[in-house]
Amino acid sequence: MFRITIYLLRGLSAGCLFYFLVVLLLSGIKTSFLWFWIAAGVFMGILSFLLPTWLKGKHKVLFFSAKTIIYIIPVCFLLFLCIELFLIYFSRQTPIANTDYVIVLGAQVRGKIPSKTLNARIQTAAKYLLENPDSLVICSGGKGENEDISEANAIAESLVLLGISKERILLEDNSTSTVENLEFSSSLCDPKTDTITIITSDFHLYRACQIAKNLGYQKVFGLGAKEFLITTPGYYIREFFALIKEFVTGNL
Repeated sequence: MFRITIYLLRGLSAGCLFYFLVVLLLSGIKTSFLWFWIAAGVFMGILSFLLPTWLKGKHKVLFFSAKTIIYIIPVCFLLFLCIELFLIYFSRQTPIANTDYVIVLGAQVRGKIPSKTLNARIQTAAKYLLENPDSLVICSGGKGENEDISEANAIAESLVLLGISKERILLEDNSTSTVENLEFSSSLCDPKTDTITIITSDFHLYRACQIAKNLGYQKVFGLGAKEFLITTPGYYIREFFALIKEFVTGNL
């Protein structure tokens, strides 16, 4: 187990540092969550060299700490892999046709232009709405820093350009988080009786659907916007920590 843990730590350390460099070069220094990778890589690299020293030393606290860490890390890694595989599996579900409402969750807008992540959600929503003409759509998302219009307005304007009638579009433009997206959108529909399709990024789909259920949505379905950017693996990993946060705060 000792060798497995040391090799695992060093392999993960190298992987994090390599991914940091790739994202830095291809996506830029302002990429969200970027500095996590170098911090994680350095931490795991240092720990992989400290553990053998602690085991050989005479300090009892460090010795037992090392013994504990050696067993905890592989277990935690397996748990992490299981959750990641589940997130990928959940993101592949297919919603029912013509749900009463579609809720499109906002993401960053650069000026007035939807980010790549938001554009993927918009394209997925447009495709569903064109194929299911009985559904109304709630565009959800407020106006953040460096955004000239709200995320809801950016979604709505893009949907109109993609052929969705304005009469089918409702706006929720005050929310600043996933919880608020779904809480505020519930005033535009009846979450207890209406069928709802939530459209968001594939990595975010499970969390969004669980938050909706926790808020009282009874007939909720999910549709993941599938995209692959160099940052997508990082988003899936970041989602692991987001799930922990939402669980601790009682949103799941």
